[in-house]
Amino acid sequence: MSRAPIGAFEAEVLAVEDLSPSFRRVTFGGVGLEEFGPNTHPRDLRIKLVIPPQRAAAPQFDLPAFLTEQEAAGVSWYQAWLQVSPEERGAMRTYTVREWNDADRRLVIDMVLHTDEHGHSGPAAEWAESAEVGHRLHIIGPSRASETPCAGIEFAPGDAHQILLAGDETAVPAIASILDSLKDSQARGKAVLEVPNAEDIIDMNAPAGFEIEWLPRGEADFGQLLEPAVREAVRSETRIPAEVGAGSAGSAGTTDGPARELDDVNIDEEILWDVPAALTEAAQGSSSATEKDERPF
Repeated sequence: MSRAPIGAFEAEVLAVEDLSPSFRRVTFGGVGLEEFGPNTHPRDLRIKLVIPPQRAAAPQFDLPAFLTEQEAAGVSWYQAWLQVSPEERGAMRTYTVREWNDADRRLVIDMVLHTDEHGHSGPAAEWAESAEVGHRLHIIGPSRASETPCAGIEFAPGDAHQILLAGDETAVPAIASILDSLKDSQARGKAVLEVPNAEDIIDMNAPAGFEIEWLPRGEADFGQLLEPAVREAVRSETRIPAEVGAGSAGSAGTTDGPARELDDVNIDEEILWDVPAALTEAAQGSSSATEKDERPF
């Protein structure tokens, strides 16, 4: 019997590092990750972090057994999970894998420490703010032994040689991982990244031929700097046989301006990374400072 393509894995915090005022890096490991792992470079691999309730330092809900039960019953584990009281199951949030070291079974997640207009953090950001070595939570992601393609990866540039990636701070970890995956390719392009402040400009190893443009937002609205920068990047190329990125790893806080600009140059949206989801959310005015339960995978 083949292994399910995704599973729930208990992960232990091995290290916590502040990369900037807005980015906290959490490294996970432990025996619970022995069966976790993508069968390829993670690129923009999305996984689920299940935050224990009541600020608990470890899971209180047996999620691996729960998923196994739902699979055996042939029902949607996610819909069943939503029926469980949040006080028992905790909160589920989507994050992007920043790094995965298969040999050491170590998983790196860069988490954004953001708040809403009232200064409140969502459960994942709140967990990240207080995370300590030894804390544990469940991760839902690809099973190492699965024979099916890794679920949760959207970025597939194909034969593209000119690539444009763009997003706010919630997209930075995904874009950083994508750039790492391109280091041995011949692709060229640009990454446009809007972040809260200049202090949030972090080290990023871009492949040769890639330009990174950082846009510290300051007091501007989400996407206010990103939109004209994307327009300019598109206009700078008369022909764009490109893979275009537009947000990832959370709710992109952009407007629908970039989507209109891409329409103007007749880029088929089937080649867009994370479209229509990101640009649809953007058109609806979603904010990267808002956490929410998201699609199951």
